[in-house]
Amino acid sequence: MVWLSLIPALITIILTFKTKKLVISLFAGVLAGTLISKGIFGGITAIGEYMMDAVSDKESAYTLSFLIAFGSLAELIEMAGGIAGFSEKVGKRVKSEKGVLGWAWALSIITFFDSAFHTIAVGTVLSPVLNKVKGSKEKFAFVLSVTSLQLILLIPIATAYIGYMVTLVTNNIKGKDMTEAAYTIVVKSMLWNFFSWTMLLLGIAVTIFGLGFGRFKFGKETEEKDEFTEAHLKKEESYSKSIEEYPKNSMNLMIPVAILLISTIFFFWWTGKGEGKSFLQALSSAKFSVSIFSGAMLTLLFTTIYFVLQKISLAEIETHIIIGGEKILSLVIILILSWALTSVTQDLGFNKVVSPGLIKSIPKFLIPAILFLFSGMISYMLGSSWATWALMMPLAINFSINSGVSVPIMVGTVWAGGAVADIVSPLSAQMADISFGRHLTTSFPYVIAGVLITTIAYVIVGVMI
Repeated sequence: MVWLSLIPALITIILTFKTKKLVISLFAGVLAGTLISKGIFGGITAIGEYMMDAVSDKESAYTLSFLIAFGSLAELIEMAGGIAGFSEKVGKRVKSEKGVLGWAWALSIITFFDSAFHTIAVGTVLSPVLNKVKGSKEKFAFVLSVTSLQLILLIPIATAYIGYMVTLVTNNIKGKDMTEAAYTIVVKSMLWNFFSWTMLLLGIAVTIFGLGFGRFKFGKETEEKDEFTEAHLKKEESYSKSIEEYPKNSMNLMIPVAILLISTIFFFWWTGKGEGKSFLQALSSAKFSVSIFSGAMLTLLFTTIYFVLQKISLAEIETHIIIGGEKILSLVIILILSWALTSVTQDLGFNKVVSPGLIKSIPKFLIPAILFLFSGMISYMLGSSWATWALMMPLAINFSINSGVSVPIMVGTVWAGGAVADIVSPLSAQMADISFGRHLTTSFPYVIAGVLITTIAYVIVGVMI
């Protein structure tokens, strides 16, 4: 009967691969799981129960609340001319394609806390400059993708991912007799995320040396515009148009970002401090979901005051706070459904499918590479890192316990596999002003190279442990 626990995940993967619609596919997977376990009417009502359980979990609620607060903050910064102002300053200093790509890396210093914000902010700032120097849009889209998720996954503080990562590990090590803190496991696992490290090195090489980028292609370009009516496309185009409401002012980006960094680190210390603890010990003991949410809320408060002093009305600020929260709603839905899918598959006995005997029959040196490749395949078919991590993390912990491979290594392979989905980003293609098909065909050879290098690296690690 435990093999029935594979059905919800398989339905989600197949539907996502066929339809490219993640929300619908995740919902179908959850529904399949509840129907198997509860029957027709009980299964329908159980959907809501699983989703509400996901939302009502304190750590998960903090993560979702942070994402909404962050979306609001990003919208405020754009409304107040922060991004446009910074773009104008950068444009005066860049004279070549290599310079544009170099600035995409440099701007990560102030946009690293969220991949979507980084992509939008850097794309908005540098796209006009790239056109001016007649640089490669395909190369720019690739560098945007690399400097978003791949880089941010390796940063242990003040990002949109760290709270989710810690929450996910916390939920999966409960009752497993592990004394190491979830945050410590996450930080250590970042060292073992070989795919992100590999893609960063490839991205730097493409930036500096080119590596023949654009000459090597894989597959045919595809367009998805046929799925929508002309009216829908026009409406989407009107939504994406940037309207300058206030004068360009780079400080309206720099000051909120500085407040966010300082306040988040402060709350890391505040929630983890105790008698006799050093600053670093306090950071490792922090309540991370609480800290990043508190940092975001405090930043929203100070940013609101700062913008009011610039004669921006409270009505304008309130409206954009709501708009920013709405923009993040699709991600919130994906996360809730991902958590619900994980819960229903676990209740069906998913963790028992991979028995200790089966794990021990696999050569130990192949275990990290196998879990990475499996996670990468799932993430490619799902098209979502978040959903892949939620689905694969229980498997990683189970593999670690029964194989003797350390938890940080196995957790790192899951981060690495999930990151495969985001190296070719539709948002990066949009911000670089090229089709997703062109972005996919030009980037894919380098993605394949990254996967091969990462697999070999995991095999070497497996041999050494």
